[in-house]
Amino acid sequence: MKFALIDGIRQEATTGVRGTCPGCGSPMIAKCGLKRLHHWAHASTVVCDRWWEAETEWHRAWKNLFPAEWQEIRHVAIDSEIHIADVKTASGTVVEFQHSAITPQERVSREAFYNVMVWIVDGARLKRDLPSFRDALTYAPSADTEARGWLLSDRTTEIVERWRGGSRPVFVDFGDAVFPFSWLSSTGVVWWLKYVPGGRVISTPVHRQSVIDHLLTGASIRGFRRPTPPLRRLRF
Repeated sequence: MKFALIDGIRQEATTGVRGTCPGCGSPMIAKCGLKRLHHWAHASTVVCDRWWEAETEWHRAWKNLFPAEWQEIRHVAIDSEIHIADVKTASGTVVEFQHSAITPQERVSREAFYNVMVWIVDGARLKRDLPSFRDALTYAPSADTEARGWLLSDRTTEIVERWRGGSRPVFVDFGDAVFPFSWLSSTGVVWWLKYVPGGRVISTPVHRQSVIDHLLTGASIRGFRRPTPPLRRLRF
């Protein structure tokens, strides 16, 4: 975790300092080594949020794009189970940054619990995902949408198939991966996967910053077109 409580105040990990978990109140130890991100860990082996995953640099970088007071927000379920959202915006939208593998059952549970939420997925975790996704775009027809996009089968590639069946917006971040389209920038792009009836998905490259701005201020998400128009606002 990025934050623990020290004298009731949320603070980041510092060498030699102990704190308490803002989720369950258990003692926490600051881990400030050279190989991993500085973080807090429970002093015991108990993890209070079963959905929590160890943070990577990718995870922390995305989280830091949002105000600190929006990060790691505690929720308590009806059965008293604790869950800590990666980010919760001022409008109440939960943003979950997903690097590790996740089962369909857990995804459905999280979506039902948080309700108003979006997923931002690390598309660079598995080396095979990017090549297969690029190959699928090569043979896919264009989608009939305002911004440039492609219509794929939801079983075309592994990463698309893994996220089928959900009910919340999914954005895949392939980092600075290059795509074979002259009009598409190789930086600052994420792919919006919109699953539609009939086992299909519309894959639309959108400006990464516009997704961030949408979550920060409600601004429109922008796709790629000449001239570039705004996409309609997300409806959660």
